[in-house]
Amino acid sequence: MTQIILAARQIFQEDGYAGFATRRVAARVGITLGNLQYYFRTKEELLRAALQAHMHEIVSDYMAIASQPGVNAARRCSALVERIFHDITATDLPKFLFEIWAFSQHEPYAAALVDDMYATYRGIFAKLLSEIHPTLTGDECQVRASVLVAQTSGMMIFASHGGDPEKDHAEFVRMTKRAVKMIVGLSAQTLESDSPLHSSRNRRAGTKGSLHIGVFGSEEHLQHGRFELSVRQTGQDLPYYRPTLQGRRREVKINEIVSTAASLLATEGYANFTQARVARELGILPSALQNYFPTHDDLLRSTIGALGKAYLDRYAEMGKPSGKPTLERLREIVEDVFEEACDPTVCRFSFEIFALAQHSDITRDLVRRMYSAYRAIYVDLVRELDSSATARECLARATLIAAQMEGIASLMFGEQQQAPGIDRVRELMRTMAIHIAHGKTATRRAA
Repeated sequence: MTQIILAARQIFQEDGYAGFATRRVAARVGITLGNLQYYFRTKEELLRAALQAHMHEIVSDYMAIASQPGVNAARRCSALVERIFHDITATDLPKFLFEIWAFSQHEPYAAALVDDMYATYRGIFAKLLSEIHPTLTGDECQVRASVLVAQTSGMMIFASHGGDPEKDHAEFVRMTKRAVKMIVGLSAQTLESDSPLHSSRNRRAGTKGSLHIGVFGSEEHLQHGRFELSVRQTGQDLPYYRPTLQGRRREVKINEIVSTAASLLATEGYANFTQARVARELGILPSALQNYFPTHDDLLRSTIGALGKAYLDRYAEMGKPSGKPTLERLREIVEDVFEEACDPTVCRFSFEIFALAQHSDITRDLVRRMYSAYRAIYVDLVRELDSSATARECLARATLIAAQMEGIASLMFGEQQQAPGIDRVRELMRTMAIHIAHGKTATRRAA
């Protein structure tokens, strides 16, 4: 039975939740399907057992490290962080997590398993923090634990999709470790008196109630990206393109198709992302949809590309030199990214993309290029703030900020079991982004 469960987990990672099949598991173990069904009658039974076993193993290992007898809390915390970093960079844990993140959006039992795992994961860090800082309240420990989990989750995303040379990646890892130590080591008094935090908090209080216009599903923000898509399809030169009546109709239809496709990818998952399904949602024949997107890959590339471009254009505009100070522009981007990451639809879309990138070369290439462009926005801001930083230092700081923000989506897991105090998490993340941009992660307080 142990071999069957191990094989099931491996097939889940390799073929994804969409391609998981009991026949493949039986073949890997070297038994017949009938023999496998003697132990697990259905695919759901098998998959549930495999997922539960692996997540229990992960959490048990972390708990064992965090509760080693005779070792002080700081050393146990450091050992736990080292183990997590090893799992992220040297094992297949990211493949498993990317797939389970997406799968949990479609299966209640998987969602419950993931929620339990992340609630326990945060609880492990919170307990260590309470030992290291006895004066911290339970809520303050949970806030820091939530930021630590988001930081490691974001690191996993960028380690998988950054595509950096070895030396650049090594610098990113070193800086991430220093940032983690800083989150753990900051005293409550230091955090409360941090000037960037107070400035940010006051600004937030003054703008509370302002309406955040999200990118996903917003015609205003997506229109330009899809307009360019329409122009490229017609082979026109963008600066001189003047659409005809027929061209405008084509743009409208492309807008409708891409919006529908993006929503379906987020809500129904990559398993159901087909031309036929998108056409049915639109109320048209598949052949009519193929007039705009001849293949599944064309539709996939255009859907992800249009949405990615909308985000990149938005943050590039917010980050470019203007009358606002550099620090203010950085704060605005961080604030906006946080708002977007807390949108359940945006989270679901991201989870599907991370999982699909493991099976689709097109998606993997798009994600890598988008993250490269997204990170470049932070690089420019870091360079403005600290002209003495080397190119590698700027890249590492920018990657760390971007990774931290991407990891926010992991906060949705287990939130009903352990509310992470989202406003305080937001404040700490803004503070960390400012420290990182200035290169202030290696301090005596964080040692």
